[in-house]
Amino acid sequence: MNAKWEINYPETAAPPRHVTDKSLQSQIDYYDQRWQKTTYANLYCLERCIFFLEALLSLGIDQPRICDLGSGTGWLAGILSSFGPVVALELSPEAVKLARSKYPDVQFIAGDATAWQPEPQSFDVVVSQEVIEHISAKADYLKVAHRALKPGGHLLITTPNLAVLESIPSEERSAIWEIQPVELPLRRASLTALLNAAGFDVLATSSVVDQQGKKGLHRLVNSSKLWAVLDRLNLLDAWRSALLQRDFGMYLTTKARAR
Repeated sequence: MNAKWEINYPETAAPPRHVTDKSLQSQIDYYDQRWQKTTYANLYCLERCIFFLEALLSLGIDQPRICDLGSGTGWLAGILSSFGPVVALELSPEAVKLARSKYPDVQFIAGDATAWQPEPQSFDVVVSQEVIEHISAKADYLKVAHRALKPGGHLLITTPNLAVLESIPSEERSAIWEIQPVELPLRRASLTALLNAAGFDVLATSSVVDQQGKKGLHRLVNSSKLWAVLDRLNLLDAWRSALLQRDFGMYLTTKARAR
């Protein structure tokens, strides 16, 4: 059983600072429609979920207090609620309504993740799955995450890897990636700089979902002929692991600690 949550947040956060901003309202409208159409999480989501679970295990915290900052349909928050009490914030009121019906053990809130004011230092862990690339005010978003965490608390984050995205031909990218209202993916160096400026120390970095890049160096390291040779030599697993550790995966993964 999860520990009882002592803080009861209102179902809707205080109005966002830019509640009259048409661009923000257009994002809310977009995600209201998008999340209504979503059914099951895909295999990319599963690989990212494994990162979150392994990172959570590595912290060694019994029943951690967890915040999902940009929870979408709530499936990750629902899984994490098996291990500790979870509060999840999501921009789309429609997604929040659907998530509440599916995951009643999670406290879902509709609100702007760049303007929310959580109870300071109230969480052990903040998770962020594929959110920061869809936010223009990235520093504000990370400021909210830092406010939410206890000193020494951990931020676990995944986000698309711009270095890999740029190595995929544009026509293929447009075929597999749904273009959302804000698309501002990051390279590792930029993400690390943002985290450091927001008061986080980066503890561990890697990536997930391999063999996606197709141009330049990515084409070479992902060569099917090379992989076939390495497989025959029983070196393929080590090669894949090394590539992911060096950020050749589609999604960057990061474990950071609040100072």
